[in-house]
Amino acid sequence: MLVHSLRQFSLKQTLRSSPSILLSLNTPPLESPIRSNMLKTTTKATLLCFVLAALVLMDQTSSTATYNPTSSAPTDTYIFAKCSPDKFSPGSAYETNLKSLLSSLVSSTVASRYINLTVGVKPEPAATVYGLFQCSVDLDATSCSSCISRAISLVGSTCPNSYSVFLQMQSCLVRFDKNSFFGVQDKTEMLQKCGQPLGFNDQDALTRVSDVMGSLRSGSGPDRTGGNGDVQGVAQCMGDLSSAQCQDCLTDAIGRLRSDCGMSQGGYVYLSKCYARFSYGGSHARQTPNSNFGEGKDDKDNGGIGKTLAIIIGIITLVILLVVFLAFIGKLLRKLQDEKCCK
Repeated sequence: MLVHSLRQFSLKQTLRSSPSILLSLNTPPLESPIRSNMLKTTTKATLLCFVLAALVLMDQTSSTATYNPTSSAPTDTYIFAKCSPDKFSPGSAYETNLKSLLSSLVSSTVASRYINLTVGVKPEPAATVYGLFQCSVDLDATSCSSCISRAISLVGSTCPNSYSVFLQMQSCLVRFDKNSFFGVQDKTEMLQKCGQPLGFNDQDALTRVSDVMGSLRSGSGPDRTGGNGDVQGVAQCMGDLSSAQCQDCLTDAIGRLRSDCGMSQGGYVYLSKCYARFSYGGSHARQTPNSNFGEGKDDKDNGGIGKTLAIIIGIITLVILLVVFLAFIGKLLRKLQDEKCCK
């Protein structure tokens, strides 16, 4: 009993003289492996968020470069297509007549740069197809045939089963519809784009552009070209228009081109029945959308706003993640410092 009492007294004295021992007895051991794993997991997740945000930001900013610069594009380069929402049924009489029409258009390129055809008659007026093709004035028969063949090959994938299609290539076009459009004036704007602005101090270039516009406007006939130094222009009516209709359409197209793109390094206006375009430092007959030809009106407004918002959202996301990451690191350092002081 005496020995037991002495042992208890000795243990009490030791605990009183060494509070750290008492603390170690009453406090459970630190779960260092668990904390370490949590730290690794949180750090990985934060870094992953940084990477994803950076990728989103880079993707949005890089999408602004939509075209590679070129002033000499192939004649069969695709420009745009307008497709009707109304669809015909596969295997229908309309599809049969359409295939016959497109085949006839290709074979007709040997003899002419423009032709319109009608396939299908009564008693099935709903299956009648009206169509035409047209090539630029500078194309020979071989180039015209190649351009039209290329355009027709794109119809099925670009406007599958559409009753009405308007497909514009660099130097030719193909159009068909279930309703006749031959000889009908139509100045609906299909596409408009302007290039980068010329400098206000470059009066010589601005004068040459103005001269080319005036040359196109004062010209006669459905096919017009004009040039002054390195500024070249071209304008063309669809072959089914009368002389008066053609003049009216081209006056409208050239007027829009002058007012919207007259101080630019190039531009074009495509209306439903005619077009006008010019280029600065390139061939007027080979100019396609490129870095000098900025976004169209609608594309520029809608696409520019969307890209700007995406960039702003990306930057805000990165800032928020950075603040959260720094706050986490600061809290972790404080915890480690407190634990170090208590040991």
